[in-house]
Amino acid sequence: MRWKTSLSNKFIALYGAIFLIVIGMTFWLSYIGSTGRLESEVNSTNIALLKQVDQKIEMVLKELDKDLLKLSEELEFVYFMYDSYSDNAHRYSNYYGLSNKMKGLMNSDPYISSIYIYSGISGEVLTDQTLIEGRDNPELRWLSGYMDMEGYSKWLTTHRIGAGTNARNVVTLVRVYPSVSSPGYRKGLLAVNIDETMLYNLIKDANGGRLGHIFVIDADGNVVSHDDKTMLFHSLKNQSDMVRLLQGKTDTGYFRVKENGEEETIFYAASKYTGWKIVSIVPKAQMNRPITVTRNLLLVLASLMFAAAISAVIFVNRWTFRPLDRVLGTVKRRFLPQKANPDAGSLTFLESVFDEMMTDREALQKQVRDSRPALKMRMVSDLLTGYRTEYAAVKHRLEFAGIRLYPAHYIVCSAEISGDKQGMSRTDLMLYTYALCNIAEELINMENRGVAVEMKDGLAAIIMSFEGGDAEQNQMRALATADSIRDIMKRQFGLTVTFGIGGFRSAMKDLSQSYEESLRALEYKMVMGAGAVVSIDDVQQANGGAYDRILQLADTVVESLKQADRSRLLESLRAVFEESVRSSYSPDMIRQLCFDLILKSYKMAASNGLDMRPYAGKITAVHDQLSQCRDWREAQQVTEGLLCQFLQMVVERRNQRGKNDTVDKILAYIHEHYRRSDLSLNLLAQQFQLTPPYVSKLFKEHTEQNFMDYLIAIRMEASKERLADRKLKIGEIAEEVGYTNIHSFLRTFKKYTGMTPTEYRELITAHASPEASGPLAE
Repeated sequence: MRWKTSLSNKFIALYGAIFLIVIGMTFWLSYIGSTGRLESEVNSTNIALLKQVDQKIEMVLKELDKDLLKLSEELEFVYFMYDSYSDNAHRYSNYYGLSNKMKGLMNSDPYISSIYIYSGISGEVLTDQTLIEGRDNPELRWLSGYMDMEGYSKWLTTHRIGAGTNARNVVTLVRVYPSVSSPGYRKGLLAVNIDETMLYNLIKDANGGRLGHIFVIDADGNVVSHDDKTMLFHSLKNQSDMVRLLQGKTDTGYFRVKENGEEETIFYAASKYTGWKIVSIVPKAQMNRPITVTRNLLLVLASLMFAAAISAVIFVNRWTFRPLDRVLGTVKRRFLPQKANPDAGSLTFLESVFDEMMTDREALQKQVRDSRPALKMRMVSDLLTGYRTEYAAVKHRLEFAGIRLYPAHYIVCSAEISGDKQGMSRTDLMLYTYALCNIAEELINMENRGVAVEMKDGLAAIIMSFEGGDAEQNQMRALATADSIRDIMKRQFGLTVTFGIGGFRSAMKDLSQSYEESLRALEYKMVMGAGAVVSIDDVQQANGGAYDRILQLADTVVESLKQADRSRLLESLRAVFEESVRSSYSPDMIRQLCFDLILKSYKMAASNGLDMRPYAGKITAVHDQLSQCRDWREAQQVTEGLLCQFLQMVVERRNQRGKNDTVDKILAYIHEHYRRSDLSLNLLAQQFQLTPPYVSKLFKEHTEQNFMDYLIAIRMEASKERLADRKLKIGEIAEEVGYTNIHSFLRTFKKYTGMTPTEYRELITAHASPEASGPLAE
C-alpha cells in the first residue's frame, strides 16, 4: 500500500510542477510579447494622432492664406494700397467696397477673428470695422514693424491686440504686398487674426480627447496655444525637456522624461508649413493603461489555468494511476511467482487495454477531422499575411489541412457578396459564403489547384495556383474562373458577387502583395458597380495632374451655381462625374472631388454675401455621408442635393434684389457685342453715359460677379460651341469671340476649362461619336 501511495504522490508532484512551469512560462512570454507590441502601437497611435491634428491645422491655415491672396487681387485693395483715388467720393466708395469684401471673407470662414490692411503709402489701416489713420497710432506699431521682415509671409505667435474689454489674444498671419516683393519695394501689409481660443478649439476637436496634455509652441519655444491660458506669452525654451524637443533633428518623435517624480512621455510633430511644433505630454499611468489591463487579464487567465491543471492532475491520478496501482499489485501478487504458467485471465485484461487504446485512437482521428476547417483557415490566413513564405516548409501542413497548391504561380482573388446584406441574417450570410468557397474550390481544382476560405461575413479569399504559364495567361484563367463563379452564384442563389483580382506572383512569399492588390481592386465596386470582376491590372490610378484638370473642369459647376443656371449646373456636374469614372479614379479620389466641389460652392455663396452659417455643420458631416456611399451615383446624388440647396439660396437672393433696367441693357449689349476686342468698362461707361467705377459697382451688385469674369464666361461658352465644328481653325475661333492674340485665347481657355481647345474638341467629338464606349457610354 505504501508503494501505491508513493507512486500517486510522485505523479501529482511531477506533473503538477510541469503544468505550473509550462503555464507560467506561456503566460509570461505572452505578457512580454503583448506589452512590447502594445507599447509600440500606443506610441505609433499617439504620433499618428498628432499628425492628424497638424494636418487639420495646416489645412485651415493654408485656406486662410489662399483667401488673403485672393483678397489682395481685388481692385479695391490695389486702390487702397497705392492710395490712388480720383476724388473723395471714389475714396469712400472704395473703403466701403473693400470693407464689405473683408466682411464677406470673415462670414465665409469662421476661424477669422479680424483682418487688418495696412498701406505703407498712406499710413492708414483698414479693418472690417473701421479706418485707422496716423502712422504713430498704437494700433499700427505692431503691424508696421513687419514691412522689412524676411520672406513674404510670417505666422506670428500669440500676441494681444486691442485694449480694454476689446483686447484679444490672437495668432496672426502677416503677408506683404505685393506678395513677392522685397524690403524697400513693398507698399503695405495684409494681416489676418485668428482668435487663440478658436485655434485651441480646433486642436481639441481634432484631438477628440484621445491625447494627453496638448499645446503648440513655435521654433523659438514661445507658446502659441495652450489649454492653460496663463502660459500664453511665455517661452519654454529654457526648460530641459523643451530644449531637447527644439534641438531634435526629426519632424516627429517622442521621448520620456521624469517630472516631479512621475514619468511622462512627450510626443511631438513639427509642421512644415508654420514651423510650429504640436506637443502632447502623456503621463505614464495613461500610457500604461492598456498594458495594465492586459497584465491583469493574463493573471486571471493564468490563475484559472493553474486551478484547472491541478484539478486535472488529481482527476487523472484518481482514474488512471490508482487502477494502475491495483493492476500492478495484482500482477505482483498473482503473476510474478508463476512466470512459467501465467494466469489466462491476464490475457483478457491486456485485450481490454488494447481495445481501449484503439477506441481512443479513433476518437483522436475524429477530433483531427473536425478541426481541419479551422486549421485550413489558419493556414490560408498565414499565407495571405506573409507569415508562411516557403512552400517546402509548409507543404506537409497544407496537405494535412486538405490544401493542394503548386510550388509557384499564384493569383489571389477577393470575392464579396454584394447587394442588400441587411435583410440577410448572419447565419445565412455565413452559409452563402461557405457555398461560395465550395463552388470556387470545385471550379479551380478541375484544371488547376487552389483554396478558398471565408475571411469575414460575406467576404472570401481565393488562392489560385497554376502548374505553369506566363503572367498574362494565368490572369486570363483567373478572370474566366471568377466569371464562372459569379454566374453560378447568381443562377443558383440569386446573389450578386463582386470580385477583386490581384496581380500574378511567382513565389509564395509574395502572396500577401497579391492579396492586398485584390482588396484594393475590390474597392472599385463603387466605380464599376456590384457584380463586376475587377483586375488590378485593369485599374489605372489617376495621377495628380489629371485630378487638377478635373478640379479646373469643376469650376464650370461653381460658375453655373454663381449664375443660378440650374440646367447648366446639373449638366456640368454630370460631365465631371463622367470624366472621373471614365478615368478610373479611385473611390477616395471621387469622394475628395465631391468634397472639393461642395467646399468651393460654399465659399462662392458666402463670398457673395449669403448667410451660409446654417450649412457649416453639414459641410463638416459631408465626409461621413460620402464615405457611406456604395457607388459613385450615390456620391453624385449627395453632391447634387447640397448644391441645389445653395442654388435655391442664390435664386432667392436675386429675386429679393429685383430687376434693374440699366443692368438689363448692359447685359444685352454685352451679349450682342462680346466679339469686339475693345469691349471694356470704359466702353460701357461711354455707351450708357456713366462712370466706369459706377458701372463696375452696379454690374457686380446685380450679377454677383466682376464684369471681366462675366465677359470671359460668355466668350468661352461661345468658343466651346464653335469648337464642335472641326472645319474652323483655332485662330479663327479666337478672333470670332473677341481675341486678337491667339496665345491669350489659349491661356484663358485652358484656365477656364482645364484643357486646351484641341483637347476639348477631341473630348466633345468622342462624346458625339456613336462608337463612344466606357462605363457611362450608355
